[in-house]
Amino acid sequence: MSDITEQKVAIVITTRNRSDFLIRLLNYYSKNNCPHTIYIGDASTKEHQQQTTDTINKIGTKVKIIYNDFTGYTPSQSTYELLTQVKEKYACFNGDDDYQISDSLIKCAEFLEKNPDYATASGYAVNFRLKQDGPYGELASLKDYPRPELHSEPASRRVVDFLSKYFVTNISVSRTEQMKNNWSNYDKMSDLAFDSEILPGVLSIIDGKAKTLDCLSIVRQMHNRQYALSFILDWVAHPDWLRSYLEFIRIVSKKLSEKDNIDNKKATQIVSQGFWLYLQNGLMREYPKAFPVIKPQQKENLKKLRGYLAKSIPLLKKIYRSYWLPIIYKEKQLHYDVLQPSSKYYKDFKEVMDSFLKRP
Repeated sequence: MSDITEQKVAIVITTRNRSDFLIRLLNYYSKNNCPHTIYIGDASTKEHQQQTTDTINKIGTKVKIIYNDFTGYTPSQSTYELLTQVKEKYACFNGDDDYQISDSLIKCAEFLEKNPDYATASGYAVNFRLKQDGPYGELASLKDYPRPELHSEPASRRVVDFLSKYFVTNISVSRTEQMKNNWSNYDKMSDLAFDSEILPGVLSIIDGKAKTLDCLSIVRQMHNRQYALSFILDWVAHPDWLRSYLEFIRIVSKKLSEKDNIDNKKATQIVSQGFWLYLQNGLMREYPKAFPVIKPQQKENLKKLRGYLAKSIPLLKKIYRSYWLPIIYKEKQLHYDVLQPSSKYYKDFKEVMDSFLKRP
């Protein structure tokens, strides 16, 4: 393992009026002796800013925190401006309501150091929801948050594969210079979804492949105060959408053309093909959310039967969760594993759980 001082990862956080979540996160990093520098861009009201800075002052020198008053900044502008301050070779984005696992960030940086053909690296991730709305409370539910790998070559193939099975890349560890370049277009379009997520994500995939390491890396919270994007149909129907879309196609096609040494017309066709798949899959995924239907009684009865058997025969539930589900879905059931003391993911998740349960 390389020297930890060489592989510290900048943790970039943009925030607005969620000081309670941010304070929870900063206390978590302080308690667990986070070795990474935390860069904060705060576009909150003065009241929220004061609560955050009071917490930073209490933490003192236990964690290195660089705080910025970014009143009036957009999230994308805040991210770019923070990246221009970063001194570390590697960086990742951290939502103010989510957690990055410090040791996993080091593992991801070490992987990228040894594999220059990869642009992003991440561990596994889970989503949690609390019984109460807010930063603290008892755990209500826990689900896997998929972190796919992408090994396609050349970049043209990766772009299509990525947009057909889209995942968020900015929470992965990336090289700071690449990340900064990919966010430098934030002022070229007005649409939030393009400039704060999709555009930098596609550009990072052109930079290189995506790796998922066998460790718990990210714990995300689902709650009612999240910054939610519109449904795709509403998104594309917005009057400002077309201008941002054309700029997105232009920027991505230009970079893809240079990366794969192909003419711009061909690159544009490839990007358009990938984005078509992105829209198609998004519409199919969101339709049941936009127009929910009543579940058939048969499914409801099956769900009740599973619940009854789980309570009546605990061993059956353990066998089902530990052995049968991984076989059915051919992948880890991380949301189950992180709660098992025998699991190698348990310690990292327990530290996060201690944070939202307010355990000492």
